[in-house]
Amino acid sequence: MKKLITTCLAIMMMLVAMAQANDSTVLTSTQWQHALAVIAQYEALNSGYGQKTETFEAQAPQGYTLDDLDATYRSQSQWEAVYNRLKALENDGGNMAKIKQLAGSLAQHVERDMTQYLQSQSAQQEQLAPVDTAPPMPDTLAVTDVPQEPAEQQKSGLNGHLLFDILLALLALGGLATALLTRTELKKLRHATRSELETTNENMQQLANDVSQHVKALLQRVGNIEANQRVMKPRHVEHVHTDHVVHEQHPTEAATHTFYLSKPDENDCFNRASDQFELGNSLFELTTTDGVHGTYQVIDNRDVHRFALMMPTENLTRACSGNAIQMSAGMTRIVTDRPGEAVLDNGQWRIIVKAIIHYEA
Repeated sequence: MKKLITTCLAIMMMLVAMAQANDSTVLTSTQWQHALAVIAQYEALNSGYGQKTETFEAQAPQGYTLDDLDATYRSQSQWEAVYNRLKALENDGGNMAKIKQLAGSLAQHVERDMTQYLQSQSAQQEQLAPVDTAPPMPDTLAVTDVPQEPAEQQKSGLNGHLLFDILLALLALGGLATALLTRTELKKLRHATRSELETTNENMQQLANDVSQHVKALLQRVGNIEANQRVMKPRHVEHVHTDHVVHEQHPTEAATHTFYLSKPDENDCFNRASDQFELGNSLFELTTTDGVHGTYQVIDNRDVHRFALMMPTENLTRACSGNAIQMSAGMTRIVTDRPGEAVLDNGQWRIIVKAIIHYEA
């Protein structure tokens, strides 16, 4: 009976841990160090030089650390800053909320890996739960001087212990049922939240597309009106009586000019603008008719796309927006859904409306 109670309690604790690691979950020292390493691994993947996570998990089944990653990434120039920043926090400790705050935009991926890691640890602890192997104590002592209890009293005592054991087993089963119910409710809540976010994102994307089409239609109508006005406007003819030469004046049409832009800086200004395409420097193509206002989009070039997708956060996110454009693993092509807008300010093209893009494999 003691073995049964111990097993039920261990299963209950494991399922409670598996239900969901919420933000208030306090991490042990080992779990905290592993969580910092998970953040560093996703930052390495996001920067384009990260190795497969499965490699480090196989090398350190109990949870890889920053030092395990440092042995692989120390040759990378971007790794030193990530390692030093997170290494200074190894002795601080904290909960999942603090880990998610440190992870920033990568919090969703870090939380998923940490939940799996905590579940694995709970399963290992349940397998290593101590088993009561002590020999049973004799019910009576072989001492001739001690009088034996009556049979009815012995039976009453056994019934009392049995009822107590049954009560503990029921409590354990109740805790198990509560844990299962909690886990089910959390899964439903996560599914509902995910569906709501996806619906909201789709609605926003549809709204953006509708607005873009509406603006294009308005611009087309304005262009048609201007074209009709130019056709209907009578030409001014100047007669010079001295030599009888007739001069006709035609309206000057605006010339379109194209610039090739590099990535923008932290002030939302493009660092470089050139009349010629330069591989390695040119990422965006801007078109202007007045030399002051223009629209830009990602250059439709396979080499440009491959270069930009190596570090999307550095090359694209300041000038573009879109769904999860910080993660570009497995993607090979960039599609501009809506061009961005820029204005010439003190000799530099400054972003006023970001372009909307998405990736394709």
